[in-house]
Amino acid sequence: MSKICRYALTGVLAALITGLAACRKWLPEDLDYLSPKAVYTQKLFTPTLGRTTLFSGVYNTDNSTTPITFKITNVRDALTLQPTNDLEKMVPVWVWKKGYTGNEKSLAEIEGKRQQENHPVWEIREHSGDFILWAGADSTMLHQLPHKGYLFDVVATNTGGTNTYRDMQLTPVRELPYSPANDIDPLTGLPAIKYSSDSSSYSLVYNHPSISNVMGDSTELEMKSDSVRVFFRKTGNGSSISFKFLAKDSTLINPSVFNATGPLDSLLHGFNVKATPQYIKFDVAYPIPVIKYATRWTTGDGSQAKVRFAWDRKAYGGGIVRATLDLSFAIYQKGDWDVIFYFYSDNPRFRNE
Repeated sequence: MSKICRYALTGVLAALITGLAACRKWLPEDLDYLSPKAVYTQKLFTPTLGRTTLFSGVYNTDNSTTPITFKITNVRDALTLQPTNDLEKMVPVWVWKKGYTGNEKSLAEIEGKRQQENHPVWEIREHSGDFILWAGADSTMLHQLPHKGYLFDVVATNTGGTNTYRDMQLTPVRELPYSPANDIDPLTGLPAIKYSSDSSSYSLVYNHPSISNVMGDSTELEMKSDSVRVFFRKTGNGSSISFKFLAKDSTLINPSVFNATGPLDSLLHGFNVKATPQYIKFDVAYPIPVIKYATRWTTGDGSQAKVRFAWDRKAYGGGIVRATLDLSFAIYQKGDWDVIFYFYSDNPRFRNE
């Protein structure tokens, strides 16, 4: 290549670079991008009514520019396909202003950390695409299984474009006011029934605690977990929980026999504990637990409260045997609740050998 040609080519390249530099100031520094491959990883949602349920991390942005704005549209009955406003119904919900720790010393301290606001029963978080079913939604407000529930679309938008996700589905399950709730048929809300293999007979289904070293008083055999039935009974509209214990003949057992339970105020995150020959009662904040957060009062994942009732007695040979009665549970509906342990097959042995 001649020297003249090299000079000419160099001049052209310099002119191009100069031109690009001059044009750059007319281009936006950052163009938003909304990937056509950004998707919801979950399209069917089956939460249980009567409890707050968060579906988080269900939207994959595929490296789209954030923030993205999300909106629910085109809600319709999944059975009739007719438009409906059911998911826009407003309910009061608890919103935390300060973090719950499990170290609060009174109901007033807990209530001072949260306040009630009104929100749609089925809500989408505007900039994450997460969904929330709020605890105020119940079977009088929304369809539930076996009904197919609701279909809806979600529109996701940023300045780079819009994606529409069609035929998302919400199919709620009837509310179960407590857990474990093996004794409730989730489709009907009636007592759960277990049929024999040939369907010629049936029996009711019950909740059971975990037990250890519990001897039957008459059989002198170690009792199994299914020897004890647990009942949850709502008796009023206050904010309390009572623990009661029934012998085989349905008479009340004095809770004082659980002599190794320890200080009662360490049993549950409740207040103003009252122990009588009939029950142990606490004032409590609802739901129980108030949030899904692990504390010394809960199971490891924070989803349930846990209580242990224990007693010591002398066994043959003079050794001490500690018997325990454990229950992990949750109650989602505010009220005055009784939790009843019924030793229906045999009375537990409390006396020494």
